[in-house]
Amino acid sequence: MTTETKAVETYDLVIVGAGITGTSVLYALSKASNVKKIAILEKYAGVALVNSHPLNNSQTSHDGSTETNYNLQHAMEVQRAAKLLRGYVEKSGKPGLFKKTHRMVLAVGETEVVMLRMRFEMFKNHYPDLRLIGPEELAVIEPKVMEGRPKHEPVCALISTEGYAVNYQATSQSFLNDAQTVNPDINFSPLTEVQKVSRDEYGDYLVETNRGVFRTKFVEFAAGPYSLKFAHSLGYGKEYTILSVAGSFFTAKERMLNGKVYRCQKEEMPFAEIHGDPDVLNQQITRFGPTTKPILLMERHKYRTFADYARMGLFTIAGILSLIKITMKKRIFWYVVKNLFYEMPILGRWLFTKEVKKIIPTIQASDLEIRQGAGGVRPQIVDKRTGELQMGDKTIVGDNCIFNTTPSPGASVCLANAIRDAERIVKALGPDYHFDRAKLESELMGVPPIKV
Repeated sequence: MTTETKAVETYDLVIVGAGITGTSVLYALSKASNVKKIAILEKYAGVALVNSHPLNNSQTSHDGSTETNYNLQHAMEVQRAAKLLRGYVEKSGKPGLFKKTHRMVLAVGETEVVMLRMRFEMFKNHYPDLRLIGPEELAVIEPKVMEGRPKHEPVCALISTEGYAVNYQATSQSFLNDAQTVNPDINFSPLTEVQKVSRDEYGDYLVETNRGVFRTKFVEFAAGPYSLKFAHSLGYGKEYTILSVAGSFFTAKERMLNGKVYRCQKEEMPFAEIHGDPDVLNQQITRFGPTTKPILLMERHKYRTFADYARMGLFTIAGILSLIKITMKKRIFWYVVKNLFYEMPILGRWLFTKEVKKIIPTIQASDLEIRQGAGGVRPQIVDKRTGELQMGDKTIVGDNCIFNTTPSPGASVCLANAIRDAERIVKALGPDYHFDRAKLESELMGVPPIKV
């Protein structure tokens, strides 16, 4: 594994960021293209130590079946994309990448029950693993969900047997290892922080780092909010800014759930409801979360990143007006206020427990403790022209460059996004390069190519 570079060497591709997004692009190109001269730069000492780390995300492979904020068309797009990653972790045969369990969305109260029943009728022909279950079966599958619940409270759930819990850090490392097996010349360069990106007179990019200059024909940024920072520096996406949203998790002192249990998404609410599940790192720990609170940082717990955040445009007149417009929506305002209290001593845990009681009626505040140091950041894109949050995937494509900021629904669709980007990269590099999409997809799941 090479960790040094020479300024005179020119790469076909430099990838900035070795999380699940960057390593999946590396894997796709290594397995199905003739792009050989690739460097992947990571400012930390190893792979996937930020938002792809299992302490910092939901550890879920979303496929649209139990995400009640997805309509059928969107859900099926996500379903097909999610199958690529699931095919990889299953076929790899490597221990520790995933655990298969059940995943359900729980409806409590007449309104939610009616909505979930209607959703089941609409979705059942497209998701053969999906079932609608009532209180009796719920009590068998997830006893704590029904224990202590009022007898006449309407309740049901949509349950899927395809509830993959994925360790995205381990999967990122696996992508890197597999790519290096195919192409030993890949330059993985940890502890390499990008300081500046510019373009020379020949059209190549000069990626200046603390370890020298990397010259490349194409550059892909897979660095979360920093992708937008570098886009701005190259003249792209200046109409966008970032609202950084942090999520924390609470853990129970005993195992309370056997699988993943989500709550129904509130209408018009851009953020997910609190869910509970066994921790992929320790199945005897039950996690609840994430909470949702805005922070003025590019990375969680990294206070030195405030300076970079301050330069992202949120504190301009257009940015501030956008923030006011977003938060003045009644549902979002009170949601944000409530979440800001969750991490306060005593009161925060009590308020959070009230939300968890919708999943586990008998849980007490004394059963929960906040998981210190855990929780990542979702870089939520704000369009300063409209003053609206941009939901879903946000990728900016420039001249021989790609900036992935929010690959929603996140890691679940990383390989589908990687295939999309691989095709763009190969096309930009010219006719001497090729990418066999059909072959890669066939290896992963044996289906025709995804339409882009």
